[in-house]
Amino acid sequence: MPLRTTLCPTTAPSRHSFQLHTPGGAIPNHELFIDLEGHMGRRPIVLPAPPEDPEFFLSIRDVIVKSKQAGGTPIDAIHISFCSAELPDYRIWEALEEAEPSHLELSTTDMYQRCNYGGLGKVQLKSGAWPLKSMYLDGSLGDGDWEEEAGRKQPASFPACYAGLETLILDGGPSGDSLYFYPEGGATNLKSLRILEGEPLAIFARTVDCNPKIAETLTSLAIACTVQESEVGFVRRMKKFFKQEARELEVVELIVESPRFYEPISKEGYEDVHMLGLAKLLPNTLTAFSFLGPANFAVLKDMDNWIESASSPSWLANLKKIGFKLNQSYWETRNNPQTKERTAELELMEKKVEIFLNLLRQRQPPVEVIQPRGPYQLAYPIAL
Repeated sequence: MPLRTTLCPTTAPSRHSFQLHTPGGAIPNHELFIDLEGHMGRRPIVLPAPPEDPEFFLSIRDVIVKSKQAGGTPIDAIHISFCSAELPDYRIWEALEEAEPSHLELSTTDMYQRCNYGGLGKVQLKSGAWPLKSMYLDGSLGDGDWEEEAGRKQPASFPACYAGLETLILDGGPSGDSLYFYPEGGATNLKSLRILEGEPLAIFARTVDCNPKIAETLTSLAIACTVQESEVGFVRRMKKFFKQEARELEVVELIVESPRFYEPISKEGYEDVHMLGLAKLLPNTLTAFSFLGPANFAVLKDMDNWIESASSPSWLANLKKIGFKLNQSYWETRNNPQTKERTAELELMEKKVEIFLNLLRQRQPPVEVIQPRGPYQLAYPIAL
């Protein structure tokens, strides 16, 4: 029977029903949930201060010790809520030192999207290092400080204790300047990377630039983004990774929101702003591909590339699952009456998507057509 132990420094622990972001939705044997705010679901009026009660730290140690005793269930997942720039502080990380979780989940406050995840690297763990395999980090700001002129010689953004992660989910609008993934010594075994909103293309580009080994280890990638013209360089970096570098990539899930442009797009940036040309760049190692994109004229024209590619039996020959859907933007459906021309364009787009999918259905063996997952679902990684 799975266990959940909840600790809170200020009030009686409250129940929570969050589903952890573990690979494949695996339920841990014993989750330790540390609620640093005291009332889940209620936003704090001020940032939570570091808890001062020494009994709170003793209670953390006590739970861990008892979990390792005869008849106990060792803790394999730790979830800490309402983190901040100071929290979890050194005393909390130190109290957790004898835990050996394989999954770590850290969520920040709404008011200040920073989390002291780096504090774990300052603790001398008795086991040497936690056997971490997966991590979910909900926050905007990190410990990195990207400098364009430094090239690959960037400051580490994570301590070395995270270098062995296999699965990393960055949620909450992460910053490309400070939350790119570059642990001290470099990532050694990152297999699944999921980056949601914020500046995901910058994070991905900088992560692969800092960690060349990722080209050999990454098997699953999920990105939810809105592309502005200032980000076309990052789109090109991702395309280069797909076409020239990825060796083991099997699953790609992309959500591309329709951007709002306040100035005309340059001719040079048009293709990359709309994420065009992907059909010709995806690696043949893919077994599953999902694309949820904007229903605009640029993507409509690009559908011919998808159809042409799917007509060839050699295109993505290992593909087993495909999700492909084009949606109107929120702003279009809310503010604009649909003209006859736009209705005809949408109907043509739907027809072309169906032609593309039918070509894959007709393969032997047929490719399974699935619904692309939305942004919320994308935060939950598939099993490796």
